[in-house]
Amino acid sequence: MNEGERILFLCKCNGNISNTVDFNKLKEWIKAKGGVDSVVTANLLCSPKEKEACSRYIRGKNIKSIVIAACSPKLHEKTFRDLAEAEGINIARVLMANIREQCAWVTRDKEEATEKAKSLINAAIERSRFAEDLKKKTMVVNTDVMVIGGGIAGIEAALTLSKAGRKVYLVEREISLGGSVIKTEEIAPEMECSPCLLAPLLAEVRDDNNIEILAYANINEIKGFFGNFTVSITEKARYVEDNCIGCEECFPVCPVSVDNAFNNSLNKRKAIYTLFPGSVPAAAVIDRENCKYFIDGSCKACAEICPFQSVNFEQEDVQKTIDVGSIFIATGFENFDPSGIHELGYGRLKNVYTLPDFERLASSNGPTSGKIALGNGGEPSSVAVIHCAGSMRENGLTYCSGICCTTALKVGEFLRKDNPKAAVYHLHKNLVFPGPDEYDFYEKQKRDGSKFIYCSELETLRVSEGKEGGKLTIKGEGIEPLEVDMVVLSTGLIPAAGTDTLAEMLNADVDERGYLLTDHKILHSTGSVLDGVYLTGCAAGPAGAPESVTRAKAACGDVLSKLIPGREIELEVMTAVIDEENCAGCKLCLVSCPYKAITFDTEKKVSVVNEAICRGCGTCAATCPIGACTAKHFSDLEIGAELEGILHA
Repeated sequence: MNEGERILFLCKCNGNISNTVDFNKLKEWIKAKGGVDSVVTANLLCSPKEKEACSRYIRGKNIKSIVIAACSPKLHEKTFRDLAEAEGINIARVLMANIREQCAWVTRDKEEATEKAKSLINAAIERSRFAEDLKKKTMVVNTDVMVIGGGIAGIEAALTLSKAGRKVYLVEREISLGGSVIKTEEIAPEMECSPCLLAPLLAEVRDDNNIEILAYANINEIKGFFGNFTVSITEKARYVEDNCIGCEECFPVCPVSVDNAFNNSLNKRKAIYTLFPGSVPAAAVIDRENCKYFIDGSCKACAEICPFQSVNFEQEDVQKTIDVGSIFIATGFENFDPSGIHELGYGRLKNVYTLPDFERLASSNGPTSGKIALGNGGEPSSVAVIHCAGSMRENGLTYCSGICCTTALKVGEFLRKDNPKAAVYHLHKNLVFPGPDEYDFYEKQKRDGSKFIYCSELETLRVSEGKEGGKLTIKGEGIEPLEVDMVVLSTGLIPAAGTDTLAEMLNADVDERGYLLTDHKILHSTGSVLDGVYLTGCAAGPAGAPESVTRAKAACGDVLSKLIPGREIELEVMTAVIDEENCAGCKLCLVSCPYKAITFDTEKKVSVVNEAICRGCGTCAATCPIGACTAKHFSDLEIGAELEGILHA
């Protein structure tokens, strides 16, 4: 029975290979050894002319295998597989022997290079004897997208996807969209008005028919894979219907006052509230834990005064299950809490604030309507900013967040608006400015009068009550004692609350800092290791507003190029295969799979590969102790034959 022709192509690579490897000896050796039916020599096989000649040579033939001795398969394996496939030959039948990078370029002696080339070619020939066809598979996909996180990154992603015709589900755990940007007055270094920037975006999202906003919602479960995710969500009861326009008529009559978390507990809010004027959604929310109606049924003041009869104490949580093709994680960040670092005084000394606290004081929608005031209501004439407060130290954050230094420079800008003579001191060890605009902003602060004091031992800084009433004293090694009215601690960024839970739902990994792990920090920095899950904003690490938006836009471009209405996606062909009869159910493959592509069938007691997720890395095959798990195109027979070939050329 004729199995088909075996062909060997030898490429000289225009002298890159043939100047070191003796092609005449190669052809004599292969003629004597056998293993192929024909040998074709080419000068530059990847050139258009010689590719066409190659196509003509194999056209119409019954091909068992094609071995191409040339350059690295990383460069041209796909080239020659596509060429063969166009002639009806399965891609598994095409193998490459790298006799350039692994031979000619690293072995200068011609005789040694020729012998090494023989080994590499023989390995490919022997392996080709056991090649089995790989069957291409496609899958119908859902082109809808879920964006988890309603900050500026999530909003920009949602709007971009909507403009491309995608249905978007925008999920936010807070009662309103806006994220961290809405809590700042201006964005450095341009000092652009944050509310002015965000307000039109919020209105656009609100009015976009392609975007469904799911605010005050929790993610319960995520199942599935790229193109076919199913997400379970709980929309928590607001106890206020959607016809509420946020008129705030109910706020003054509410008898309850509690700390306002939106303003970092610098003022109070009512039990019925919105985050800020112009919130999206506009409807208020009743805080069930503090509302007197839910505590003892003694108060319905908000319901009685509401002009739209929007209050509904009987409202219940709503469970939803949503199918999407891709998921964007735009969950933002939290600020490090320095209260555990006793010597910095936060939480125990008056007028010691974190930078986010100061941002709220400076915000027109903040607790003091933008007036920067001391605890006694007075205006500070001197402020010290302690950089890296709690960062790059063992009892805090061990890393630099990269954006805090630029943000901290806003302190001087805000103070000098009301008091041009205000003294601003920046105590620092390192200053990090990621670009020329940020550095120019730093230079401007120096010109405007801010003093930058170098502290080689930043961890030795101590904040205490000053000798003068209301003053604060800062002492530390290498600096003169400093007395100021206010201290601002520039703290670093940490992953958003719930990141670990979200990672668990996605079966995703986090890095040593707790942020979600990217697929590749250079080539695919917005993708997670799970295909179809994208990391935008600060989900993968600290980022300012500009970078957050850039990450969101980049992720949109990637998903829009893959999830196209009416087009099926191709699945990986070299997936893992589990022999159910031999599988012992030890689950080692589940633990080892970096893509979480293997599940366990509890009824059959065997592992199961999801070919839609599997990337064919072969880790599971290497882990399986009894050989029940194998990787297509990398079977024991193929690998064994390849090793035999390289050892016995």
